[in-house]
Order: sequence, then structure tokens, then C-alpha cells
Amino acid sequence: MVQKTALTDDELQQKLKEMAPEWKVDKNEKGLPFIYRVYRAKEYLKGIDFVRQVAEEAEKENHHPDILIHYKRITVRYWTHTVSGVTLADVEMAQQIDPLFEKE
Repeated sequence: MVQKTALTDDELQQKLKEMAPEWKVDKNEKGLPFIYRVYRAKEYLKGIDFVRQVAEEAEKENHHPDILIHYKRITVRYWTHTVSGVTLADVEMAQQIDPLFEKE
């Protein structure tokens, strides 16, 4: 993993454009940025399988996302708590798990 420092807004937009263009940026209730992507499963258990696959990739890298499950809609969010922002490591993880979104 790379050194964990928060990307600026401009750096974040550029890195997403280059590495994970399907991901979007939002802010949490404290105004801190995170990146996210939504997976829409055809069936509930396929969504749960998707979550398991994301968890396995995250465990390999020891860099874990927030995962929100709303029936067949799963939201994966990355940000680095220790720097209160999005790091290059977060964008790299988004890029790494991106292919899982396309499997359905």
C-alpha cells in the first residue's frame, strides 16, 4: 500500500477519472469526503455473494470499505479514517474491486 495521505479535491477527481471512473465522490455527515459505487444485484443472495467477494479482496489488502446492504442494492464506500479523507490507497482499492461490479 502507498503512504496514506488525503488527496486534494482536484487530485481525487483526476485519480478517479484515470483509475475508477464509475466511482463517485460524496461527503459524510461531518463533511468528510468518501468515494462510492452502487451494485444492483438481480437477486438478494447474488448481492450477498458480491459482498463476500469485496470482503475477500479487502482482507487481502487489509484495507476495508464500508458496505451498506439495502436488499439488492449494495453500496461500497472507501475513505481512510486515519486521515479523514480519501487516499490513493482508497482509489486503488476501488480500481481493484471494480471488475466485481461487472460480473452480474
